[in-house]
Amino acid sequence: MCEPNSSKTFINHTTKTTTTYIKKAKIFVELGQSLDITILDMDNGKDDEKLGRATIEIFNVIKRGIVDTWLTLEDAKHGLLHVRMQWYKLTADPNDLQAALLETQQLRVTSMSTALLTVFIDSAKNLKQARTSSKPDPYLIAMVGKHKEQTAMIMRDDSPVWEQGFTFLVSNPENESLQIRIMDQKTNNEIGQYTYPLNLLLPKKNMELVSQPFQLQKSGPESKLIMSLSLRILKPAEVLEETEQTASSPESSIALTRSSSLKTPTQESASNKDLQLQTSRISIESPIAEEQIITMNSSPAATPYSAALETGEAVLTHRMPDLTSSTGEYGLGRIQLSIRYSVQRQKLTVTVHKIMYLPLRDPSSIPDPYVKLYLLPARNKESKRKTMVIKDNCNPVYEATFEYLISTAELAQTELEVTVCSQKGFLYGGSPIMGMLKIPLNEPEISSNGINSWMDLQPEMKHD
Repeated sequence: MCEPNSSKTFINHTTKTTTTYIKKAKIFVELGQSLDITILDMDNGKDDEKLGRATIEIFNVIKRGIVDTWLTLEDAKHGLLHVRMQWYKLTADPNDLQAALLETQQLRVTSMSTALLTVFIDSAKNLKQARTSSKPDPYLIAMVGKHKEQTAMIMRDDSPVWEQGFTFLVSNPENESLQIRIMDQKTNNEIGQYTYPLNLLLPKKNMELVSQPFQLQKSGPESKLIMSLSLRILKPAEVLEETEQTASSPESSIALTRSSSLKTPTQESASNKDLQLQTSRISIESPIAEEQIITMNSSPAATPYSAALETGEAVLTHRMPDLTSSTGEYGLGRIQLSIRYSVQRQKLTVTVHKIMYLPLRDPSSIPDPYVKLYLLPARNKESKRKTMVIKDNCNPVYEATFEYLISTAELAQTELEVTVCSQKGFLYGGSPIMGMLKIPLNEPEISSNGINSWMDLQPEMKHD
């Protein structure tokens, strides 16, 4: 998705305008995004009259590096619009910063950005009490310059878990800071704050800090904020000289830009059909009729595959599917889990073995996946378990085992929530979640032999 972004500028009483308006926008997915421009005749006190519009597909800009062209306005009798668009890639090299700063100086535009900051707010611990009678209802505000983002509010919790990510365009990381404020919603009092100068990230490895604790100010002596930070410099992408356009001749470039920026319904529907066919080919997989325990993502038109008991352990096992089905029904990959409950010990054991074929949304940014576990419906921090992070891997192997003490009666009413996240994931539209699933724990097999199964990852599900 493209981050929602709109802006406007206006010039009084003219049909031939010469103005320079520069803006940068964050785009998280390359395909299917477009720049839509609408020209209006502003009429105070009345509805503004539309004079024309133009559309450019972002993918064409990415492919060429720069598009500098004249567009013929649509929904207008006549009129041309000159646009210049440039694609910037993200680099982890601090040496690229000076070139980015020089560009903003040459353009003489103070609002231009030179870097992108990604912030992942994990949690806070031991926040001070805003009221003597109860715990706070905390939420966090993050600011860079005038750009403000806010987490969800967590009710009555002095150690809230947010797990939310944000991105900020930064004008100059050498002299800007990330401002953090933690507020209590009920009293509107500040219960913690922190300021992180962004220039401290420049000498760090990959300009990153991962899951670091920060001592909060104006809070309790043991109050800490856990967050991850990543800074990337905006660097102009390489320009394909054979398709580079100039704006010197309006007539010469109109046809190229308009024809490449407009997609006909026939082309779009054909593309969608191809995608559906590809998806159906990779998701054909069936449950085992007699032995399948978890059937959340099974396909009714599929053919069965075999299962066998592993030697040495009385665990029901679904064998690894063939490569054509290993991306799962939703194309999000598959995860191998072992789940077993000991009635005698009142103990639930969950082993996260491995994940196969996580989708690579951006070839230049391979995910850093990890797995989180929660017990539902409570979904509290006491039931949270988390694997290690494996860097730059779409097929991570964990072999991590976690245990819960839980009664048999509670188990019957409990689900296991499994979430696969990426520490880079919040660059893709604000969520680190790559896939998840919920597993009912009242299955008899879990309390007898246990299960060992490959399961399809599903799209993100909102919490109740």
